[in-house]
Amino acid sequence: MSCKWNGRGNPRTVAGRHDDDCHDEACAGCQACQEAHCRICGVIHTPGACPECMAETREALHEIARMCGALPEEVESRGVDGEAMYLLGPVADPEAIGHMEESVRAGRVPEEYLANATGDLHPLWVLGTWSMVWIDALEHETDEKVTLEAATDYLDANMTYMGGYERVPFDDFARDLRKCRNHLEAVLHDGEQVDRGAPCMGCNATLVRVWDYDDKGDGWRCPRCKQTSSDAQYRFAVMHLHREEAEWLTDRDMQIRTGVKAGTVRVWARREQVRRKRDQGRTVYAVADVEARIVGEETA
Repeated sequence: MSCKWNGRGNPRTVAGRHDDDCHDEACAGCQACQEAHCRICGVIHTPGACPECMAETREALHEIARMCGALPEEVESRGVDGEAMYLLGPVADPEAIGHMEESVRAGRVPEEYLANATGDLHPLWVLGTWSMVWIDALEHETDEKVTLEAATDYLDANMTYMGGYERVPFDDFARDLRKCRNHLEAVLHDGEQVDRGAPCMGCNATLVRVWDYDDKGDGWRCPRCKQTSSDAQYRFAVMHLHREEAEWLTDRDMQIRTGVKAGTVRVWARREQVRRKRDQGRTVYAVADVEARIVGEETA
């Protein structure tokens, strides 16, 4: 039996079924659906959370944990005044808060740090408070300190049961996870929706950054040929692109690009037949000069 949306705040109605007092011939069905619906989407008939919504909620939890691991690198890049530094704030550790208060007084971090570090979207605040809510509701016992790792493990391990537990609003829990994840994405990507990279080696389309739950799954995807490259493969592609388009190359890269042995390139440079220079601690040679020498020897 299928049902349909009947306006915000109204129960879903069953198609083709009517209330006893319905006399509207054009009515497509007004009888309220008596089945239990997913606690998140409100569409699928299920006593708890439907599999799709449960999977999305679990994915949001894993994404939060993964992106928190990228916050230190973001702080190193943006500095202590950035939002990433606030998200690393000690919201659940009194000892750590004391250390940060000393840092504020010493002028090492901004005065607003502690206030901003305890916002509703702070990952440790979201996961930590919800883990305590569920531990209390499910009557679990733990002496473990509230940390991001402990909260993530607990929520992940019990989420399937939590989705059908009626005494705690699982939909509010799922909503807070989504809001926290979206906030972390905004901080780490600084408003950028797509991270584009070098051209695909297969079809020359611009590669797009894709993210997984850990560093091993991160990579680059071609929107045209749908091939996905690991970070190592991407670095190789960038190196290949540089080698094919650069105006200056090392002797080894010159050998790969032109076929002229690295030793020959160095000999030509010593004879001042090929220009050379130092670049970031390496000796590089002019590609145009080597290619001109090749053409000259072929026509001689």
